[in-house]
Amino acid sequence: MQIESPNAPLRHPRAELPSHRPGDPYFRALFWRLLGQWIFRFSFHNWYALRCIILRLCGARLHPSVKIRASARIDRPWNLTMGKLSAVGDKATLNCRSRINVGDFCTISQHSKVYTQADDPLDPDSRLYTAPVNILKDAWVAADVMIMPGVTIGEGVVVGARGMVDRNLPPWTICTGQPSEPRRERPMLRRPEDDNTPRWKGAL
Repeated sequence: MQIESPNAPLRHPRAELPSHRPGDPYFRALFWRLLGQWIFRFSFHNWYALRCIILRLCGARLHPSVKIRASARIDRPWNLTMGKLSAVGDKATLNCRSRINVGDFCTISQHSKVYTQADDPLDPDSRLYTAPVNILKDAWVAADVMIMPGVTIGEGVVVGARGMVDRNLPPWTICTGQPSEPRRERPMLRRPEDDNTPRWKGAL
């Protein structure tokens, strides 16, 4: 499963749909809110397959090898896509008011937060806007990172702990800070055509 980086610049948040969508799948949303999220939260820590089944029943598109911890918080799972051998750590938050697309071999570490909805600081009424987030192949989001709506994290990017991402990050870079910016390049340790294993040392 591959997520391609958009070539066009990010659209203004006003172009996105509002946070409440009549098109949300009614029965999937009802199942998730009344039953699914509780089974998810109180499942044993290593019951990754069960949690993936619950999320798929709610419309998430997950590779069978995905691992999501029981303490992770996911809103509107039908807007979530994750590729092979990708993982979400303890107490991470995925705010899927718009789409969150996670590529292969990605890690979203503990306590990190991925938002697709926020207040518009340029709006005098501070109205909410939504925009999708794309985390491309081989990216690693370290602990306690906050990712804002409309961002694309490039292939092979490492976002350092407690960073804040409010802009697109170029591929194969190590980014830190608030806001996170590229500090150095990250070497590719695998052939680009090799899609069966992670491209960076120590990925598994």
